[in-house]
Formats: sequence, C-alpha cells, structure tokens
Amino acid sequence: MDPFVLAWVPTVYLLAVGSLLIPMGRLADIYGRRRIFQFGIILFTVSSIFAGFSISAEMLLLFKVIQGIGGAMIFSNISAIIFSVFPPVERGYALGWSATGTYFGLFFGPALGGFLTRYFGWRSIFYFNVPLSALCAYAIGKIEFEWREAEGERFDFLGAFLMASSLILIIVGFSLVRSFYGLLFFILGVVLSYFFYRYEVGYDSPLFDVRLFENRSFIWNGFTTFISYFAGYPVIFLLSLYLQYFHGLNPWKTGMILAIQPILIALVSPVAGKLSDKKSPKGVAATGIVIIIWAMVIFSFLGSLYLIALGLVFMGLGFAFFSIPNSKLVMEAVERRFLGVASATLVTFRVLGQLIGMALIVLFVNIYLGGGSIAAGRGSFQALMVVSFISFILLLIVGLLLTLKAR
Repeated sequence: MDPFVLAWVPTVYLLAVGSLLIPMGRLADIYGRRRIFQFGIILFTVSSIFAGFSISAEMLLLFKVIQGIGGAMIFSNISAIIFSVFPPVERGYALGWSATGTYFGLFFGPALGGFLTRYFGWRSIFYFNVPLSALCAYAIGKIEFEWREAEGERFDFLGAFLMASSLILIIVGFSLVRSFYGLLFFILGVVLSYFFYRYEVGYDSPLFDVRLFENRSFIWNGFTTFISYFAGYPVIFLLSLYLQYFHGLNPWKTGMILAIQPILIALVSPVAGKLSDKKSPKGVAATGIVIIIWAMVIFSFLGSLYLIALGLVFMGLGFAFFSIPNSKLVMEAVERRFLGVASATLVTFRVLGQLIGMALIVLFVNIYLGGGSIAAGRGSFQALMVVSFISFILLLIVGLLLTLKAR
C-alpha cells in the first residue's frame, strides 16, 4: 500500500473521533447513552468489515472515517455509563478497571496487529475487530437501564458542525503550522471556534453549555488532563528514538522496555481508583502529577537503560494515580444531564493533548535537526530531548497548581 495512504489511515480515524466526541456525548445525553454506545459498536463493526473488503485507497479511507464516527459514539460514553451505573463510592474503582482494559489493549494491540499482518495480511486486522465488537455489543446489551437526563432537549446540529469543523481545522493546521496553508487552517479554526462560542451563548439548547467554562473544577481539571497528555504522549516517541539510536536497541527490545509504562498503568489503575474513592481525589491526582514530574526529571539526564526503565516505572505509576481521580473530578463537576458531554470533553482533552504534543515535537525536530538525520546530529537530538523534558516539567507544574486550586 502507498505510504501516503498508510499515513492517512490512522489520521482520518483520529480526526473523525476527535471532532465528533462532544456531539456524540450530547446525543447520548438526549437519546440514551446505552443506545448511542450500541449504535457506535454496530457502526464500528460494519465499517471494519467493509474496510477489510476495500478495493481502493479511497474506499479504505472512507470506511476509516465511518469507523471513527462509531469510535466517537463509543469513547464519548464510557465514563458517562460508568458514572450512571456505579454509586459514587465505587466510581473510581470502576474507572480504574476501565483504564486497565484500555492499557492492556495498548500493550497487546501493536504486537497482535503485527502478527496478523505478517501471517494473514492487513485486512485481517479489520476482520479481527468483528468478534470483539460482537462481544462488546452483547455485554452492553446486558445492561437493562437507559440514561437520558437531557431527554426532550433539541440537538444542536449547527453547533455540532461548527465545533467539528473548527477542531479539524485547528488540528490539521497546527500539524502543518510551518506552511502557509497550515497557518491559514489554524487561524480559520480559531475564528470558527469564536463563532461557535458566540452561537452557543445565545442558543437555548446548546451542544456545549458554555457555562461549564465558569465551573472551575470542570475546566481546570480538564485542562490538566490536556497538559498531562500533551507532556506524556510524546515521551514514548522520543525515548523510542533515543533507545534505538543511542543505545543500539532493535525495535522489538525498544518496545519491550517502553511497555513498562502501559503495563504498570494497567496493573495499578484499579488500586488508584479505589484510593480515589476512599481519599480525596484531588490529593491522589496531585500525587500522580508529582510522580510524573519526577519521571521527566529522570529522563532529562539521558542516562543508562536502568535509569530510563526507572523513569518509565514512575511514568506508569504517575499516570495511574493521576488519570483515574482526575477523570472522577471532571465527571463529578457537572450535572447528570451533562455527563455525556463531560465524558466526551474529557476524551477530547486527551486526544488534543496527544496531537498537539506531537506537533510540538515535530516543530522541535525541524528547529534542532532541520533536514538532517538523528545519527548525524546526535548532539542536537540530545539537546532537543532535554529542552522537551524541561518544557514538559514546567507544563506539569502548571497542571499541578491547577489541580490543587480547583474546587
């Protein structure tokens, strides 16, 4: 398959998911969280089948977009359904087990994808989604209740269009910001965001109630989510290059070392969730950020494999103790009729943090390496890493202060 198409296959999926999370969360608040979740699974499953049968690049990209729409229906509702099903004293523990499933998937997914591609071809990856999706559909079907606290309110189609368009323009524009069209897209996205905000202020049944911006706990903890993923996501990319170019490890050994972080998050998240149920979620989340900061300090020394492994242990522990109570703080800050929107906003903060964090690293690579290779510019790449980690530390300190100051 053409490398250009390969690059766009995950990109169009992420764009569809990231731009539609909040609209899908609002739909779930109005028409039912379980129903939208089920529709999402069905759409994801059907689009996976057709993607596997694709006979052209255009057809594959089309069904990846549809798959992204289904993914937005699913991911926007996970936390909202958990908050609807479980009582307050068990929500952190439930969120922890949800994170365990997510991070075990992140660990096993790439390895399984590589195995399927090698022995059965790339189409088998899409077919493998079908039985897993059927299992998910069966599990969600066992839930007898439905939640739609915003039932009877109108869905804001124009607001959904404005929000999705502005997010797509901002994400694409930021990734290409050094070019004229990238800067143009970014500016248009910001302008469109302003029009979206002004429109929502005067609409009686808004897609996103802008009064949530006045909720300090919601917006400050949400912005801390953005900061944590902005700082945490590019670290794996930087370390993977460092381990291969400076320690001479092959991709498989590099992957095994980097797997320390998701495995620890998967193992520790239920414990962190249980702790956030018994103790102050704010205190547990702040402790997690402090641990992540220590991980960044360790990475900035660019030391031995053992030091990097220690930093990854800190990263895993830190994200487990931060993300679960942080999610709980964001979700508990809103009325029940906005749980779907809050859940979707939380995931949107994460996706935007990941995308913009990687865009910043691409910018640093262009500044420090230009068109040169890492092998030829070892000193420049090391300087890039140190500057990146120091930048992340400063950002995380801001996130720590926001967490402590939020209600």
